[in-house]
Amino acid sequence: MNRDEFLALEAKDQAAKLNEALAAGKSKDEAMEEFGIKQPDLMKSQVFFVKDKFIARAWGGYTSTKRTGNEAGDTANGVGDSDPSKGYNGI
Repeated sequence: MNRDEFLALEAKDQAAKLNEALAAGKSKDEAMEEFGIKQPDLMKSQVFFVKDKFIARAWGGYTSTKRTGNEAGDTANGVGDSDPSKGYNGI
């Protein structure tokens, strides 16, 4: 599998392929080299090396600071009738 094919996979599948290489006795760097990828490629895919294995980040959407409308007590002004335009005084 070449680099482009690897990067086209879902993050969980990427992690699984890399973990297969680890199970075959390769180091982290050797596993990444097998698919022609570097650390920045994994970071873009949200795949991380934790405790001697690769994992895909399960909650990619929760890193956003944009309002979703699902916040507790959310109103048109802000959470719990606060006014975000007034900063700390708007609470």
